[in-house]
Amino acid sequence: MKAKVNKVTLQLTQGDILALSTAAIVMVTDPNINVSEKLAAKAGTLVQEQAAQIGWSDVGTAVITDAGQLLGVEKIIHAVAPRWGEGSERGKLANTTWACLALAEENALKSLALPAISTGTFGYPLENCATTMLAKIIDYTFEDLKNLRTIILCLEDDAAYEIFRLELLRQLQDLKETGEGQIHV
Repeated sequence: MKAKVNKVTLQLTQGDILALSTAAIVMVTDPNINVSEKLAAKAGTLVQEQAAQIGWSDVGTAVITDAGQLLGVEKIIHAVAPRWGEGSERGKLANTTWACLALAEENALKSLALPAISTGTFGYPLENCATTMLAKIIDYTFEDLKNLRTIILCLEDDAAYEIFRLELLRQLQDLKETGEGQIHV
């Protein structure tokens, strides 16, 4: 599914985020900026070394490294995501999402792919994640963006895709009803 909000194309897709060819991808991490084994295997040691140099970032933030050996990707944004049950999760997820978008814009990246941040092993409920992330992404399209033109939400399975699709349609309908922004579905 694709929709254009203001100057930004929002796209939902299903699959492995590491297989996408986009200026940057977002990978979920903890405050220690640990790199997953799967990412390390595909991107090589440069990403691990740069993450280790950063060392620490608070939950609700994001940091950026080179993409190493990942084909078709320039940068990796490491989203320091909340775990469900730690407190203030929704605000932290909103801040993390905004931080990822801001890093993409600040680094002159034209496209960004994000997963459903904090779901899976971090335990965040998928419906709540879709509502929070999509609201922040849509809000971000109202910023004075010079670079970021495509935001892809890469979802792991049919269930996640459908939850995000329905929530995106709901939020776009709300925007249409209020007359805010320029929307094309």
